[in-house]
Amino acid sequence: TWELYEWLFSSIHSDEALYVNPDPRRHPLIFYLGHTAVFYVNKLMATGVITERINPEFEHLFAVGVDPATVKELDISAAWPSVDAVRAYRQKVFTLVLTVIDKADFSGKIDWDHPLWALFMGLEHDRIHFETSSALIRQYPLDVVKRPAHWQYSNSNGLPPANEIVSVAGGVVTIGHPKDSNMYGWDNEYGQQQFEVADFEVSQNMVSNAEYLEFVAADGYNMEALWSEAGWAWRVKYGMDHPKFWVANDEGFQYRAMFDLLPMPMDWPAEVTCFEVEAYCSWKGSAWRLLSEREWKLLSDRVPSHSPHNYNLNIVMQSPSPVGQFANKGANTLVNDLYGNVWDWLSDDFYKLSGYQVHPIYLDFSEPYIDENHGMMAGGSWASSGTSASQYYRLWFRRGFFQHAGFRLAKSI
Repeated sequence: TWELYEWLFSSIHSDEALYVNPDPRRHPLIFYLGHTAVFYVNKLMATGVITERINPEFEHLFAVGVDPATVKELDISAAWPSVDAVRAYRQKVFTLVLTVIDKADFSGKIDWDHPLWALFMGLEHDRIHFETSSALIRQYPLDVVKRPAHWQYSNSNGLPPANEIVSVAGGVVTIGHPKDSNMYGWDNEYGQQQFEVADFEVSQNMVSNAEYLEFVAADGYNMEALWSEAGWAWRVKYGMDHPKFWVANDEGFQYRAMFDLLPMPMDWPAEVTCFEVEAYCSWKGSAWRLLSEREWKLLSDRVPSHSPHNYNLNIVMQSPSPVGQFANKGANTLVNDLYGNVWDWLSDDFYKLSGYQVHPIYLDFSEPYIDENHGMMAGGSWASSGTSASQYYRLWFRRGFFQHAGFRLAKSI
């Protein structure tokens, strides 16, 4: 986990760039360079695994991230330390974590109440920030970043296959991570709820760039009637007339990959915000909408094999891949890319399950975001690893934030 994060940040070849906000609603990248290291110290201190701090000033400054609705809510007054100082601090924390691992007793069950739960929390937190930081780094100008050694993009095969609509018989699903599981989980995964799911239809593949281009070409970004009130306000505020990672030129659009500008991969999934997804669904008409979490779970329950080799997960590829590319690997008898490639935006507001409890050493992981302003996602992306790629992981974001996320169409029958 540590080396993955270092690999990602090695792409930024200018220290000055670390003090720039690629997304004005986030901290500059220097914060995220320090944040994941500080997290280990703060959480290991909270459970008594360690008893001494390394740098109390850093462990306060880099402690808490941000999730503002507007730039005005973001405190930009912090005086950030030098890159060298942060990297030196990271090295000390790395040594500390290795020492904790070497001395730890892993013979018994390590559960939510065990002091070493904090260690696994730190490891999984690293993986979350690999993904979210990659979405920020992708917003840097190209002259600030360079593709790291061994970072490889997927292929593109031209136009995507026809996106068939499949019918799904309803059923009963249970959402929630069993408390006696032998896998780490975040607080919002625990608790359990059972839901009755009605029959529905869903697109076999995620909506591709080729399909989404039709919406752009139809001037969908200028049709206010297609957008929610919040979505239209977002579109106007940020001047959006095409997806964030599309770059317009005289011949149409190119594609902004993590570190390079590529010919538009028409068969890769469209990466868009939830606001853009909602407008696209309105444009398609006929009551098309996003999947709900319970519908997505029903599809997941019917997957014959959850082998990670069936999906573009765990950073095996360092980009999205053609929709349906894994169709012949037994990934799912109904839909493709249910896991991996890019996240599936869902129709649900972020909500807590029955029996949900806040973890005592991380009070603000989920609790502040359980509201109507945060939409849910499921399934993970190419950048998801560890428990972020598990069937129990529950993710949320503001509907106008840029992530490695796309969607598939759904409809009630």
